[in-house]
Amino acid sequence: MKQNGGYQSDHSKATFFNDGNHLFMQLVNENLQFHDQGSFQMKYINRVTQINVLWAEDYLKIVEEKSAKFIHIQNAYLRVVMNQKNQQFGFRISKNGQQAEFYGTSLELIENIKKYVIQSEFQKKYQIIEKIGSGNLSSVYKIQHSISGQMFAAKIVKKSVLARCSKFEKDYFLNEISILRQIDHDNLLKLEEIHEGEQNIYIITELLEGGTIKEEILNNHFKEQEMIKFMHSLFNSLYALHKNNIYHNDIRYDNILLRDPQDLKTACFINYGKAMQIPSKNCSLNQNNHQDQERIVNLCIKRDIYSLSTILLTVFTKKVYNLNQVVDELLMKNFQYITQTEYMELSLPLQRFFEMIFTDKHKIQTEFLTCEKILGLDIFRILQKPRNSQNFVSKQQFPQLPRRMSKFVPCQSEREKLDNSDNSVKLPPINRDASTSAEKSLSSSPKSQCLLTSHLNTIKKKNKLKLINKVFKQNDL
Repeated sequence: MKQNGGYQSDHSKATFFNDGNHLFMQLVNENLQFHDQGSFQMKYINRVTQINVLWAEDYLKIVEEKSAKFIHIQNAYLRVVMNQKNQQFGFRISKNGQQAEFYGTSLELIENIKKYVIQSEFQKKYQIIEKIGSGNLSSVYKIQHSISGQMFAAKIVKKSVLARCSKFEKDYFLNEISILRQIDHDNLLKLEEIHEGEQNIYIITELLEGGTIKEEILNNHFKEQEMIKFMHSLFNSLYALHKNNIYHNDIRYDNILLRDPQDLKTACFINYGKAMQIPSKNCSLNQNNHQDQERIVNLCIKRDIYSLSTILLTVFTKKVYNLNQVVDELLMKNFQYITQTEYMELSLPLQRFFEMIFTDKHKIQTEFLTCEKILGLDIFRILQKPRNSQNFVSKQQFPQLPRRMSKFVPCQSEREKLDNSDNSVKLPPINRDASTSAEKSLSSSPKSQCLLTSHLNTIKKKNKLKLINKVFKQNDL
């Protein structure tokens, strides 16, 4: 069967990702919040109907006049198609050999669902630039989008290698894809889309060119404040994972990459093959094993926190530790591997943090330690902005006035002249020469001399008047 417009035939039945389910199904998760994507014409089994499409995560809701049905688009095949009659573009979703085509004026829906579906046009859309890494099952390449020119990373897995793998290894591979589809955070690796060809599977992600955190922290010097911000961003990222019941379980030096080598806050966690989701997104929690799951979750949280804290100790001390050995010892409550002398030269808040992690002095706190509790510690309070207060006014709003530098006493006001009357004239201290004390206490200003002379003349005149009045009184007698 050929596609409209000369496209390749549908391979959804023979794909590696075929789970055997039908295209249309009943909704499993009733708590999903669907968003309207507009009106489309749907072609299904030679029947064309006008429908509305709503989207929520990896589900499409197809609403007809009197009914609604759902498509679980995870690992469904997506192809762009064209209607030969009216030359209108649309897209085809196929699963296990069943397919439906959708034609509408807006194709933004493709952008929303592209990370959940499987496409088959890698060779048309991308060009391989160079190899940048390799793993057990895959090789990683730097690639460029043919139209936009944007750079991405492609993890390429040979299907022949997957075919020889055990079920355990295949589950690791599928688990990583499932985790990548769910995470959405600035410091977590972003999945773009997935393609499948005849020989390979291509997982397209953002390109992180800043190198591993191990290279940067050992070869460069960063201020303590920068490293604390880096520490905060990583715990914040880990908290975002744990909130979605996702536990990394493989945090190590090589699994933290930087977008920008000059900015530690751009660090991202990568490689989610060993990550666990408890409970799984598609499984309900069984009450019989609820306690067992709680123990496993607590163990996973501790493993992630201990691993990240050991890496952060390397950031501050420049000493590389055996991560697996340190974490295993801590999980067995053996706190002798890392001694307090390792972080004695750090600031007091950092000492308190590492003491809480690597010693048994805070057993009650560390028994149920979480990223949320860590983010509330004193060490991160310095990163919080001060609150705005109406009573607080910045000193910068009131610039200081220039200070008067004149050596002369300023002119007196009328009020000051009244205050300096004879009743307020201060007499020189007892047992001191009046003239000497007066000279020492006065300014050398000419105006001060004039003022003093005026006061003395006034006093002399008053004394003369008193003497004259006294003489007149005696004569009268």
